[in-house]
Amino acid sequence: MTTAPPRPAGDTTAPASVRDTRSGNLAELLAESARAHGRMDRTAYIDEHGEHSFRSVHEGAGRAAAAFAAHGLGPGSRVLVALPDGLDLVRAFLGALRVGAVAVVVNSTFHPDEMARAGRIAEPDAVVATPELEGLFTAPVLTPDRLSGDGGPVPPYAECAPGTPAYAAFTSGTTGDPKLCFHTHADAEVLDQAAGRAVGVTEDDVCYSVPRMNFAYGLGNSLLFPLLRGAATVLTARRLAPADCLALLARHGVTVHYSQPTFFAHMLTHPGAEEILGRLRVAVVAGEVLPRALERRLRHILGERLLNVYGTTEIGHALLANGAGAYREFTLGRVLAPYRLRIVDEEGRPVAAGTEGRLELAGPTIGPGVARGSDVPLRTAPGEWYSTSDAATADPDGFVTVHGRLDDVEIVGGINVHPTEIEDRLMEHPAVEEAAVCSVRHDNGVSALRAFVVLRAGVDAVAAQDVRQELLATARTTLTWYKVPEDVVFVTSLPRNHTGKLLRRTVRAQAAGGSSRH
Repeated sequence: MTTAPPRPAGDTTAPASVRDTRSGNLAELLAESARAHGRMDRTAYIDEHGEHSFRSVHEGAGRAAAAFAAHGLGPGSRVLVALPDGLDLVRAFLGALRVGAVAVVVNSTFHPDEMARAGRIAEPDAVVATPELEGLFTAPVLTPDRLSGDGGPVPPYAECAPGTPAYAAFTSGTTGDPKLCFHTHADAEVLDQAAGRAVGVTEDDVCYSVPRMNFAYGLGNSLLFPLLRGAATVLTARRLAPADCLALLARHGVTVHYSQPTFFAHMLTHPGAEEILGRLRVAVVAGEVLPRALERRLRHILGERLLNVYGTTEIGHALLANGAGAYREFTLGRVLAPYRLRIVDEEGRPVAAGTEGRLELAGPTIGPGVARGSDVPLRTAPGEWYSTSDAATADPDGFVTVHGRLDDVEIVGGINVHPTEIEDRLMEHPAVEEAAVCSVRHDNGVSALRAFVVLRAGVDAVAAQDVRQELLATARTTLTWYKVPEDVVFVTSLPRNHTGKLLRRTVRAQAAGGSSRH
């Protein structure tokens, strides 16, 4: 099935294009957007030090650009930014763009080995980081203090074509070394037309994103969309615990909150969570399949103010959204203009509505990852199909359901099983916090399913045995026989990567070795 959405009406929130600027530079577009709409003295960011205006953000970016230029950085240079979310990161990112360099933001909490690997992959000409990271890189390290001082005259915005690379994001590296996906100076406006418009960020909003700016998704949430659209954004250097996040939402009157399903589930275990989340104008959930039980609970609190979105690092943000105006329960909504999608079989032929297949995408911002920063950035043509690793279906009205990664499929008795379907059923039990299902092979060669379950706080050992029997009984009465777990193992937590995604390979390895039983 191939789906192409109608193009929505015009949006005058921000200047239409980098083509409207003198230089074609994204950093100039963001500054001119604030200036043209009279926002320079409005609050752009809020952090532990107070409020910071759009003017101070862009003036700080100019000082960073001056420092970069003084160190010989310019068009084509790569700048690795290894800083936590904060004003220093924003200014370094915009300053790099201003001189025509490519900004590559990396997780500042990486283990030293991972950080060194990121440096080898990015091959930067300079690194922006704190002094203690200096020994991890061969490139010179510039500290935030050096970027905020008097580095000389502020250089003009480097002239850039729409296809000039502006920044790059690392993939999560769940199937090997991370790759770099490059995005251009023109991509931000396309992402804003799609995901930014779906979220509907305005000058009246206060935003907070749990996903950090080293992810393409977090970068859009905390930098691109609010700077284009004039919203205020709360920044925290560390990723908050769920209870701390709830307190922050209440303290700052956050209206747009972005997070992953697991984080929302953990927030809901705390007193007052429903009241705080219920004040949001929109709650955006992404990063993994949203369990049905959690969607029901969030819909009860938020209704269509819950926006479930789908995207990839290669795209740059989201291209599917299920929320106000285009909502259908338990789907990811429809594709957002100007993107297109289709669902194909193993031979690459489009399938009929309702038939499961592989999700393929087309659009103007898709940049498949490359192994090294010095590699020629890959870009798909706007009409060229990019193949994901996700299994999906689309109904006749174009509402898409993503079932999970194709390599997440478990095989039981020669039959393909999507674990998310079973996990959804298990998580409907009020005592279950999280669940993961995988197949195990016994010594006799027979495969069966095993469920790993995290119980909610307060469920004691005696009650847990009752929960186990109830889960198995429910599975037997509501699922086809080959989807019923053979047993349920209670665990204290499930393995997840730094993005919050479930590490299914680790779950399988633990199941095979029996190391998760306790």
